[in-house]
Amino acid sequence: MVNLIIRTSYTKLPNNELKPNFGDLIRSTILIDCIGDDFFWLTDSRSINLLKHFINPKKIINIEDKNLGKLSFDNIYNLDNYVVNKDLFKKIKGKWHGYIFDGKNDVFPENKLITLTAPPYNFKESWQQKFIESFGFEWEEQDYPLINAKKPTIDIGFNWHSPPDWIAKKWPDKSWKELEKILNKKYSVSWQQGLNDFNEYINWLSSCRVIVTCESLGLHLASALRRKVISIVGPIEGKEYHYSRLYSISPSSRECMPCNLKVCKFEGKETCLDEISPKEVSKIISKIISSK
Repeated sequence: MVNLIIRTSYTKLPNNELKPNFGDLIRSTILIDCIGDDFFWLTDSRSINLLKHFINPKKIINIEDKNLGKLSFDNIYNLDNYVVNKDLFKKIKGKWHGYIFDGKNDVFPENKLITLTAPPYNFKESWQQKFIESFGFEWEEQDYPLINAKKPTIDIGFNWHSPPDWIAKKWPDKSWKELEKILNKKYSVSWQQGLNDFNEYINWLSSCRVIVTCESLGLHLASALRRKVISIVGPIEGKEYHYSRLYSISPSSRECMPCNLKVCKFEGKETCLDEISPKEVSKIISKIISSK
């Protein structure tokens, strides 16, 4: 049985704006654990350099390839909530799941569960569990596909960068620098590399034993690399499944949390992430490394 997964690097927002979403692209790869190895993945060109680290590049189909003809599959798992290529969609044959193409100009959700995997997350389970169940599979802690990760040579990696428009996710620079001072007494520390190159970025992540990160793409990639991950979260409720390798640090509860705002309404004052101390993070790092 040959299956097709459709997932690009964008998600359509309620205002019809397309938002770059590499994080959900990577999170979606756990579906492979349900359907098996006999599949192809249809995606946009900007996703290929990232996706090839998770699946065989020969299984990736570029949706922008103008030479694509009719495509026939047993099952089509469309994870995009918008029509990426109307003319191509009309050529794809098979049983649609997820966001189903209406044969004309739009897609509609197969069930309510699939719509819940877009924020805000109104469910108690992890994002991964809700995603798997939305396609009718039983949740069995499906994990990311294994990829070739280099042997770690650095103790701690600082995945400090957050998207420039998501200021609310950013842990203060002074906190990162103070944490470095604390850790340098015992461990080797490396700051994020490969901001504009997926290959360099993934090589850097895999070179670190423990990743300290804000809520960003690096969180998903580091978990996929089977690294221990300390995630500093507050304004965004990511609902990540821990896989026994993810540790989340959050400030004390506030009425505004999670706000899912790009810019904190208390910006310039004390934000929720200001409350998280470098000493608190360093203690968790020590526990993780000593336990290993």
